[in-house]
Amino acid sequence: MSESFAVIYLLGGVIALLILAMSLFFILKSIHRAQEIGMDMSIIKKTIRNSAIFSIIPSIPIVIGIGIMMQYLGLGISWIRLEVIGALQYEIIAMNQVISPGEEISHAYVATALVVMTLSILSGPVFNALFYRRYQHKLADVQTRNSHLMEILTGALLGGLFSGILSAMLVSGAFSIGHPVVAKDTGVATYGEVTLVTFIVSCVIMVICGLCMKIFHWKWMESYALPCTIVGAMVAAYIAVGFCK
Repeated sequence: MSESFAVIYLLGGVIALLILAMSLFFILKSIHRAQEIGMDMSIIKKTIRNSAIFSIIPSIPIVIGIGIMMQYLGLGISWIRLEVIGALQYEIIAMNQVISPGEEISHAYVATALVVMTLSILSGPVFNALFYRRYQHKLADVQTRNSHLMEILTGALLGGLFSGILSAMLVSGAFSIGHPVVAKDTGVATYGEVTLVTFIVSCVIMVICGLCMKIFHWKWMESYALPCTIVGAMVAAYIAVGFCK
């Protein structure tokens, strides 16, 4: 391992230790507070055990993201990016602004991608530190004065976001049915049938999760709906590709 790689892994280890220390700190503080208000210790232990078990499935997309990104950025940088505030969707989009699949990767590309990904994600924490309290007060004020307007604004924002994503997915899938699109740089074929099957399976899984929450009152399903949908869609895509080839 070169010295530069050793530094990257060292930084990743330091960040991981800081996160573990913060987690341990808040666990101890929570236990202390629970004991102060008279909560039974058996309930505290059960809560900690269930939280540890239930955190496994939501972590699957993170592991998948590391596997996707490490072929371009290496294990160390992918690990650092996704162990703090990084999300798979954002990280891949930010990385692709610099690195394209099939492109020859150099140290300059990796360094530039890391800078772009890091600086871009900083906008969230900086905004929260400087403006979130004022922004929160404004939202609360609008909610108090006109809750109906607030519902319209949030619904319009979400509707516009999902419309853009869904239209791009459905159109690209529909127009490439029977005519796979082969990327010139990687030679990888994209099948419209696979895109549509993946989309349909995702919708079905999410509807099933929603019905379980509504009918059986499984509130814990909220944390598992997205990971289950991602894993199920990936399995469906893998099977569908086999039929298209």
